[in-house]
Amino acid sequence: MLCNIYSTPHSEVNLTDKGGPMPRVSRERAKANRAAVVQAASELLRERGAAGVTVEAVSSRAGLTHGGFYKQFETKDALLSEAIALASQQRRDAVAATISEHGSAARAVLANWYLSLEHRDNPGSGCAVAALVGDVTIQHGGPLRSGYLNALDDLISAVSASSGTDGIAAVALMVGALELARATAGTALSDKFLRTAREQLRVHGEL
Repeated sequence: MLCNIYSTPHSEVNLTDKGGPMPRVSRERAKANRAAVVQAASELLRERGAAGVTVEAVSSRAGLTHGGFYKQFETKDALLSEAIALASQQRRDAVAATISEHGSAARAVLANWYLSLEHRDNPGSGCAVAALVGDVTIQHGGPLRSGYLNALDDLISAVSASSGTDGIAAVALMVGALELARATAGTALSDKFLRTAREQLRVHGEL
C-alpha cells in the first residue's frame, strides 16, 4: 500500500536509549538518532499539528531520552522545518515508486489513495498539505509556513505534471475533501466527501 511507502517505521532502527548516561555515540549512530527525531517529528506534526511536536512526544516516539533530543536541534522551528521537508520528500518518493510500479495507471492509483479511508485515518504518514491547513492558517510567517508553501507548490506541480492541467482545481478538491472527511470522521458524510471527490475527478478527466 502507498501509505507503507510514505513513512519509515521506527522499528527498523534500534535507537532505544534507556540506560542512563551514554558513552559518546559513533557518527553513524548520531546520524541515525537525528533521522529518527526528524521522522518522529514529521509524523507528529501531521497527526497533531505544531503544538503536538513536544520534546516528550518526539523523544518517546523516536526511542530517545530528552537529552538525545536536545543534542539534535537548537530550536523547535529548526526541527519543524526539517519535519515538513521530510514529509514532502516522502511524498515525492511515494509518487515515484507508484509511477514505477503502475506506469500510466499511477495517476488513478495516487488519487484513489489520496481520497481513501486509509489516508483519512492515518494523517501521520500522509500529505502534509492537508494535515497542516489549520496550523498554517493562523501562522503568518516562520519556517513552518515557508515549508508548507513549498510543499503545496510541489504537490500542485506533481498533479499538474500527471494530469496535463495547472493542477490547482484538482489539489483544491482533493485537499478540501480530505480535510472535510477528517473533520466528519465517524459519520456517513465523511465517506461521502471522499467518494464524491473521486467521482468529480473522473468527470473532469483527472482520474
